[in-house]
Amino acid sequence: MKLKKLILSILLFTTLLFMLPTTPAQAATWHLGMPKILQGKWKTKLWKPAGKYATKGRAYLSIGKKHLTYSPANAPVDPQEVFKVHYRHSGDIYTISGRDFTNAPKGGFKQVFKIKAYNRHKIYFKILNNFRKDNNHVYYKY
Repeated sequence: MKLKKLILSILLFTTLLFMLPTTPAQAATWHLGMPKILQGKWKTKLWKPAGKYATKGRAYLSIGKKHLTYSPANAPVDPQEVFKVHYRHSGDIYTISGRDFTNAPKGGFKQVFKIKAYNRHKIYFKILNNFRKDNNHVYYKY
């Protein structure tokens, strides 16, 4: 009789243990700086941007440990520099956030990017809060 009660109480305890609510884990945490796989100099293939530009050009991207600089394929747009970067990743997709202080008010304004890393030599770079689409392109390491 005591053995039955013992087995029943252990069984009841384990079922109650599994039924307790657990706190959900954070899906992705923000890390300071830039991931090592993305650091370096990147460029697109020679292509003709849409719009009023008649010439072909390359867009450039330079990623350091704590900053990111991107240049569009054709002038007159100046390169944009983003500092105070941090990132989170889910698989091979990186979400990068930072501050652009170029011609901006005190504290800069927030820039957000998504980068899909195909491998160490090929990435897809997308600017999330920008109306220009000519920087959203596949970049190759050089």
